[in-house]
Amino acid sequence: MALSRLERWLSYYVRALLPHVLSKESSYRMAYVFSLVSAMCSGFVTLVALYSKPWHGQLHYSSWQVNLIVSAANLGMYLTPPILGVVADDHGPIALSTLAIGGFIPSYACAGYLFNHPESSSWLAFRVTLVAFLFIGISTSALYFSALLTCAKLYPERKLLSISLPTTCYGISSVIGSQLLRMPFFWSKANLDLGRVFSVFAWLYAAVGLLAWVATGTVSLLHHSEPHDEAAEQEPLLPVPAEERARQKDFFKDHIAYLLAFSMLLALGPLEMFVADMGSLGSLIVGNSAILSNQLLSVYAVSSTVTRLLTGLATDVFAAKKISPKWILIFHLLLAMASQVLVLLITSTAIAPAEWQVLSMGSMMGAAYGGLYTIYPTVVLIAWGDKLFGTAYGSMMVAPAIGAAISCLSYAKVYDALCTDSSKKSSACIAPVYKVTATQLACSLAVTLVAFRAWKRRNVPL
Repeated sequence: MALSRLERWLSYYVRALLPHVLSKESSYRMAYVFSLVSAMCSGFVTLVALYSKPWHGQLHYSSWQVNLIVSAANLGMYLTPPILGVVADDHGPIALSTLAIGGFIPSYACAGYLFNHPESSSWLAFRVTLVAFLFIGISTSALYFSALLTCAKLYPERKLLSISLPTTCYGISSVIGSQLLRMPFFWSKANLDLGRVFSVFAWLYAAVGLLAWVATGTVSLLHHSEPHDEAAEQEPLLPVPAEERARQKDFFKDHIAYLLAFSMLLALGPLEMFVADMGSLGSLIVGNSAILSNQLLSVYAVSSTVTRLLTGLATDVFAAKKISPKWILIFHLLLAMASQVLVLLITSTAIAPAEWQVLSMGSMMGAAYGGLYTIYPTVVLIAWGDKLFGTAYGSMMVAPAIGAAISCLSYAKVYDALCTDSSKKSSACIAPVYKVTATQLACSLAVTLVAFRAWKRRNVPL
């Protein structure tokens, strides 16, 4: 298979040097490990839940402004995968890893500088921070997508290796990050020093980017075919075979794809909102307890990570026993709906909840989040096949972006309207949000059942 000119240029040194250092099998194993490391470090954007208090205190951002920043990051993460999928198909995952390096480093460096200089124009600083987190979101998606595609291309027949482990490693990001940010180095008085946090992240992604470049360059080596090199130089920049274009057109005409995307919008939007507003929600429920807030994030992250791995294992077991994976998706949707009801019950009561109730809330949310983000791509892979996986799943990821933006901004509107008066501040002010999200999850389950019924008529093994 010939490489595009861009992929040939980006992967030149990997293709030239790696065969002289490692065998083909060793190169693939190394690339797989490096890809897992990349996935493991790609999700630090989820730590944004810990940034709201420092932003409030240092830069005086309102809840609306914080949620705009979170929404910008989510839009960057979830609106770009369709484009990233096309780029990866035409120029290899190495194009995405290079894009991630170019986005992470200057964006985090800029955000750190602005946090350390609050005397800067607040109007301009906020908008620059907004743009920085938009690019951080794009870079997050690019790095994770490059890792996922690399794993899928190295081990296409083994779903545990190609999907479950990369998604599990992505979930570990928040676990590692939350523990990392507990170090005294990152704290100034009672708040996180986001200047230090963002500066360290900029340097970290420089190192991780190098590993990702080697890993994705190995995929270029896998697809490299010397006799076609000369012909490759004559190819257009974005070649799309007619067969590939036909498959893409059929996918975009498939009404079941839109049903599944709508299900994702309804289900994942509220879960993304919980990640973004975990800090403010925790403050409403338990007061300004930094220790409990960190415990909540840690429990959430561990639960999400473990569930990703268990969901992947369950999917393989179900496949071996010829049991439809739809039951896994239905279970996780029911769990997500139960988690919204639990938050509604906790916020609706005047009695302060016990610590175990708060941590149970985080655990259920994490399990639902991790499970859904593992089973949805598996369903897409089964329904549309590996040849269309990049386009199909990449396009589907637009839905969580829209859902997250709607849910986050709805939360912010209610919070700023009802929860900012310190004399009347209680968790009951935010309860209306969770009445809506619980209803959303019920609707998502109904839409999903309709999609499965349509697939059954087509004899799709779901």
